Amino acid sequence: MTRPRMLLLAVASGLAMALALPQCFPWLSLRPIDPAGHLEWLCWVALVPALLALDRATTWKSALGIGLLAGLAYFYAAIWWVNHAMTAFGGVPMPVALLGLSLLVLFMAAHWAAALTASWFIRWRLNWPWWTHLPATWTAAELSRNYLFTGFPWANLGYLQARHLAVAQLAALTGVYGIAALVVLVNCAVHALVRARLDGRRPPWRLAAGTALLVAAVTAWGTAHLGAVRARAAAARRLSVALVQGNVNQAVKNERMSYGAFILERYLPLTLEADRRGVDLIAWPEAAYPLLLPPDPDSLADRRSGLPALQHAWLLLGAGTYDERMGRDGKPVAEGSNSVFLLRPDLEVQGRYAKHHLVPFGEYVPLQDLLGSVLRSVVPQMVPQRPGAALRVLSFAPTATSTATSTATSTSAASTTASTTATGVPTATATGVPTSTSALAGEVRLAPMICFDAIFPEVNVAFAAEDPDLLVNPTNDAWYGYSSGPYQFLAMVQLRAIEAGKAVARPAYAGVSALIEPTGEVQPGALPVGPVDPDLAPDPAEPPRLLVGSVPLLRGRTLYTRVGDLFAYAASAWAAAALALAVRGPRKRRDSTG
Repeated sequence: MTRPRMLLLAVASGLAMALALPQCFPWLSLRPIDPAGHLEWLCWVALVPALLALDRATTWKSALGIGLLAGLAYFYAAIWWVNHAMTAFGGVPMPVALLGLSLLVLFMAAHWAAALTASWFIRWRLNWPWWTHLPATWTAAELSRNYLFTGFPWANLGYLQARHLAVAQLAALTGVYGIAALVVLVNCAVHALVRARLDGRRPPWRLAAGTALLVAAVTAWGTAHLGAVRARAAAARRLSVALVQGNVNQAVKNERMSYGAFILERYLPLTLEADRRGVDLIAWPEAAYPLLLPPDPDSLADRRSGLPALQHAWLLLGAGTYDERMGRDGKPVAEGSNSVFLLRPDLEVQGRYAKHHLVPFGEYVPLQDLLGSVLRSVVPQMVPQRPGAALRVLSFAPTATSTATSTATSTSAASTTASTTATGVPTATATGVPTSTSALAGEVRLAPMICFDAIFPEVNVAFAAEDPDLLVNPTNDAWYGYSSGPYQFLAMVQLRAIEAGKAVARPAYAGVSALIEPTGEVQPGALPVGPVDPDLAPDPAEPPRLLVGSVPLLRGRTLYTRVGDLFAYAASAWAAAALALAVRGPRKRRDSTG
């Protein structure tokens, strides 16, 4: 096989795998090009071209190049929208943004390269077939990507099965890593069949049959698990929830001190409408409140807050805080936090949670002493954030007079098919969500995972130790524009629901806002991505929207949240052992079998 053909196969693998991701390109569509996930099947075979190229690699450098090129193709196609976030809304010059994107993609692709090169070396030295070690080295690489340099585990192959619910249930046992390992194992089996065909040998039918039986067993177990969780959810208490999606342009949000009244006007009418309906909890997105708050306010009932008291509903308010501390040079240093406040109907503060896992270079500067002054010269408006000290569950007891139905409702000020309420806000109802008119009694425990928190499975595991009833993921995906980003993030949050066996309420600043069942199913009526074009600011074409529904409240822990990433660490240990054997052992005769 010629070198150009080997490199072409590597690129083909990366691009084919990227097509299995939720993808949305503004020049093609303002919605995902494959909303039903029909292209997800590609992930089961997408690595085969790269493995065929690796079969012909004769040096570790060639193997590294193939793995790196496949990873670059995949991750550039997966996260191209990061460049848009930095330039359109972050104020980062284009050359700096392209450099930042390329470094991030290189970091992520290096993990693909590490997994493929390590497995190539094991196969080259020990002549072990791919399926005996590549799923393990791949898992080890993904585990590293989750933690190294604070981690960025976006586009893990396990998330490609979020819409294939039967397979996705495996996350309740092994987390996302087990799903990714299964995907890689199937690729190895398919590669073995293709390799045997190309070499004119007898196909490895036992490997194919064993892999097929494993996938069938996972699917059968997942189907049974789906039924069991649905039954538990149907019998559980339900919380009526309203998610307010203000659809405020990110360019306006960046100037929120100048547009405070405008932003509040996008949120308050729908908030009052939801309260009138008698919902138990109203959730605003990440940092939706336009004013900066002190770190620990006791109340927001002061009229200067601009917030009206509510009759019934509790309010989960996304807001930034601002404080000053003395720096090392004795000068005051501005410092903020990305927080949510749980407010009683009278706007007294019941509890606060500060974002735990901050975004590198977005909310804090790694290597502050070295890079801080440089970054501030490029993005002068950046205020470093302080991470939350602890993962804190927020608890409240809903007012006992709830009469709200829990039908999923999408409310839009521009809706033409909806009926008009007494407050003048049109409403439209989506069917298919269970309803409940009984009052909710007892304490409700919320696990708030603000935006970036939710991409890390270990945060989910840590919250599970507090036994919450419900996960809440306030987020701002407007940074990503009309792109794949919001839909890829939604898939990650679907896996968090399955891992924990909990429902998720997800208010997003400009979409995708959704209520997610403990099975990972997105309830009907999810609110799509809203305005993101900075040229339309401050008057976006999309009106603010409201999603009203109910979610089951489930206590208890899944196997995954009990043992954490035990599967991932066990697989990593096997990968390390195999690599050690390859380093120490003599080279065996090379065979081209799978």
